Order: sequence, then structure tokens, then C-alpha cells
Amino acid sequence: MKAYIFPGQGSQFPGMGKDLFETYSFAREIFSEADELLGFSLSEIMFNGTEDELKQTKVTQPAIYLHSILIAKLGTNFKPDMVAGHSLGEFSALVACGGLSWQDGLSLVSKRAIAMQKACEIQPSTMAAVLGLSDEQIEIVCAEFTGEVVAANFNCPGQVVISGSIKGVELAGEKLKEAGAKRVLLLPVGGAFHSPFMEPARLELSAAIEAAKIDRPICPIFQNVNAKASQNEVEIKANLIAQLTGPVRWTQSIEAMVSAGATDFIECGPGKVLQGLVRKINSESMVSSMELIS
Repeated sequence: MKAYIFPGQGSQFPGMGKDLFETYSFAREIFSEADELLGFSLSEIMFNGTEDELKQTKVTQPAIYLHSILIAKLGTNFKPDMVAGHSLGEFSALVACGGLSWQDGLSLVSKRAIAMQKACEIQPSTMAAVLGLSDEQIEIVCAEFTGEVVAANFNCPGQVVISGSIKGVELAGEKLKEAGAKRVLLLPVGGAFHSPFMEPARLELSAAIEAAKIDRPICPIFQNVNAKASQNEVEIKANLIAQLTGPVRWTQSIEAMVSAGATDFIECGPGKVLQGLVRKINSESMVSSMELIS
């Protein structure tokens, strides 16, 4: 069975999407409409912007989203048995499997990015990758810093991202090293994504998600917050809202997809980050990038 997976923030690169624009008239139409909907030239930043310009949250999220849905729409034989997306990628996945129009998806992603940026500015916060410890060990240490630090991204066995206040993440990082972590790496992000620090963003975005027209997807979407499959519109909305302050259970999502019969994982979007994670979670799975129509 085929599982299509969609990347999140961090997969962007200068020049992304330019080849699609130059090759496909459909891509040119989508980029033109997207620029108009956003009110600024996202395509210009994607094609010609610097790495720093692309790192702005209000640019990064729509850029990765747009690139991902174009890859899915221009892909050969896109017939998913199931889909999942990493954080932001969950919106791309939902659009790709027919649960949301690409225009509504772009609007939500843009609002999400702006709301998250605002939340970052309210209170300084950060994230750090922890390597070499089990999920349980990390959760136990984070629990000592109630309200300050949480396990935010369960990316693969031995790689978990923690999220919280700057001081809390620093202190938790020291404790995790004492507990045997191979490395604790502070990430170059604007704030504590997927933690209670994103509550202002959750409140701001919830009304927009509730108002969005979500249809029943053509296949199950495995969602970040609970690593469970859903085709129920009400559940999908609730999980998209909860995702802002809840964890990305990527390891558990891939394991659940394998249990549901997934054998081939096809990444739709910039980069190959998710393919590497899938290999570490289940070495028997086939992984690849989406092939485009010629």
C-alpha cells in the first residue's frame, strides 16, 4: 500500500519551485494565483530570495506548502492509500487527499504562520533536538519542568525535539546530557512550536479552521497529535487545532501506517528529510520522492 508523506518547516531551500514554474503551465497558474491570494510575491522569494528571506515563518510555511501540493498534483499516478504530514505538512496532506481546496489550505497556512510568529514575539522561547535517548527518558526529564518544557517532535527513535522557554530548554538540555543524551542541539527557530507557548496562535487560528470547508478525504489521514487515522471532518479540524500546542508524533504515525499496511512511503515536497526518518523508524519500508509527469 502507498503512503504519501508531506514535509514541514526546515525543508525549504533557495530556488525552490523554480523548475516547476519553468516546466509546467499548471504550476505557473498556481503560483500566480497564490501570489494574488497572499498579497505578496511568494514565488519571487521562493525562486530568487536568500536563505534568510526564506526562513521567515510567514514565507517558509506557505512556500513549503505550495511546493508540496504542486508536487502531489504534478506527480505520476497519485493514488494514496493513506497520507500524513509533518507539522505544517499535515495541511498539504489534507489538500492532496481532497479534504480541503488548495486555496483554503494556503489561507489557513498563511494565517497559521502569522499567528505562530506573533506567539513567538509574546514570550521568548526555543527548541532543541535531543539525540540518543528514548522517548520515555526525555518525557520524564521534561516533566520536571512543568509548564516550561515539553517533548514536541517525536521524529524517529533516538531523535526528539523539546520545546519551551529559553531557560527551561537550557536546563532540560543539561539534565538530558546527564541522563546520557549524545547531543542536545539548539535549533535556529523563532520560538517553542508545538508547546503551550503556542496557545495564543491556537486561539487565533481555531476560528479559521472551524470555519473552513473540510470534505471527507479520499483516504485516511494520520494526524500528528494522536498518530491515528481519520476521515472524519470534525475530528480532522479538532486535531489541526490541537496540533499547534500538541506534539508531532511522527514516529508513532509511521508505525501506525505500517501497521495499517503501508509498504511504500513517497515524499511530496522539497527535500528528503522524511525519507530519512522513515528509514530509521522502519527499515523494511520502501522510500522515495514523488516522480513528476514528463
